[in-house]
Amino acid sequence: MRYKAILFDLDGTLVDTLADLTEAMNYALRQLGLPVHTAQACREMVGFGNHEFARRALPAGREDLADLLRNQMIEYYDLHCLDKTRPYEGFEEILPVLKSKGTLMAVVSNKNHLQTVKIAEHYFGRETFDFICGMSDSHRAKPDPDMALAALKTLAVPAAETIFLGDSDIDIQTARAAGIEPVGAAWGFRSPEVLRKAGAEKILIQPEEILKIL
Repeated sequence: MRYKAILFDLDGTLVDTLADLTEAMNYALRQLGLPVHTAQACREMVGFGNHEFARRALPAGREDLADLLRNQMIEYYDLHCLDKTRPYEGFEEILPVLKSKGTLMAVVSNKNHLQTVKIAEHYFGRETFDFICGMSDSHRAKPDPDMALAALKTLAVPAAETIFLGDSDIDIQTARAAGIEPVGAAWGFRSPEVLRKAGAEKILIQPEEILKIL
């Protein structure tokens, strides 16, 4: 096998979290008497971390409410992040195959760290991933390579023997900054055109294609 490790983004790559994220943000917006958003609008706002999601969800000129909105959104999301979220079709079968082949696997997400662990372990089990990292005071948000480099260090594999699978331009930029080969997930929250523009030379149409590129 050419690659020894895979770093996965979470939202839009391993699991479809859009419905739960949209409902959590709209709940928080309603609490503040602000207009809500469609799932399609939220699709374009997520992927940059909760604070940026909140900032983008606010009406123009109300950026002063970003912290309050974020906190209310997180509080609701903590209780409801498993309501409608589901793994993308194929991953529940693919990840055990990768594990059996000795592939090291990590999750690197701009989602809150505790939420990242909760979702990844709920849907894929505690033994699947060798490293899980979400946003915290200890790590900078993607596209900074900080979390990806921490994953490489923990897995003890070189960047040249690793791929980063993600659905957004942020993921592709993160991979390139860390010296890891970026692979785009076309089933996620961004279009293949966005992934190509960000620098993804490989774009997978279905999750099972992961097995072919290893």
